[in-house]
Amino acid sequence: MPGERMPFRNLVRLAVILAPLLIGCLSWVSYRHFVPSAGQSKVAIASTSSSKSLETAPIDAPASETLRDAQSAVAFSVAPPRSLMTAPVDPDPVASFRQLTALPPDTARAAPHVDPRKLRAIADRGVVVYANAKTDGDRARAAGLIQTAALVGLPLARELLARNYPQSEAVRSVVPANDAIRYAIGTLMDTGATSEDSKQVFLALGQYFAIQGQLDLFAGQIINSLRGDSRPQLGHRIDMLLDLLARVPAACSALARIVPGTGDPSDQECSSSFSEKLRKHIETTMRASEEEELKRRGLVMLNQLDGR
Repeated sequence: MPGERMPFRNLVRLAVILAPLLIGCLSWVSYRHFVPSAGQSKVAIASTSSSKSLETAPIDAPASETLRDAQSAVAFSVAPPRSLMTAPVDPDPVASFRQLTALPPDTARAAPHVDPRKLRAIADRGVVVYANAKTDGDRARAAGLIQTAALVGLPLARELLARNYPQSEAVRSVVPANDAIRYAIGTLMDTGATSEDSKQVFLALGQYFAIQGQLDLFAGQIINSLRGDSRPQLGHRIDMLLDLLARVPAACSALARIVPGTGDPSDQECSSSFSEKLRKHIETTMRASEEEELKRRGLVMLNQLDGR
């Protein structure tokens, strides 16, 4: 009997040892089978959701909303995201780049503000010194004070110099001819028909340059001073200007040599047709930067006065 019990005990022990191993193998096999099935079911669910979102979307729904819903459904898509809108093409990328990289305006170069009372005081001192001057040198220095205020922009000083330019050697020694002409034409065009005095100052200056044989200089500065003028009633102002120039022999011919398309300058008169051509020429030419140049020179002279 003891010999028969020994094989039975061994079988029981072997079953106890092999049972856990068998259970473990079955669990591992079932796990390997379950994981791919779950992954495939997830993809299938995602695909089904995508199809349903596209099928159930309204026909008139925007394309961007339909695509957005589809992309939300397919969460595991490996396709790279793409923008639904395309940026407009820049027709001139070089100009755009220069505009983006352009420096702001240099405000340091702008003409500083000068108190008009200071300019008036300088001009008044020049008038007093000129009236009490004993020599031409003193008169020239007094005219230089008035010129400083005129260059920076004091209207009274500009009118004084334009008025006295034809008869004062001291003024002519300090004030260039172009400055005097600019002062006169500026005062005339600003005041217009309201000032007979500005008309007489301009006419006297024109007659002076006619006597000196410098009408080309006179006409050229008139054009430079008026270039780019687009103020209201420009045609009326030009008619007034030509009425005055008609009193100066050959003045309109000198202007006609500058204005293109006016025919034979020697036969040119201050007519209405010439007025129209002169107006168009003024309006279509670029404004000169003479005023900025005048102020720059005036500020230099003003700094020299302050340094004394």
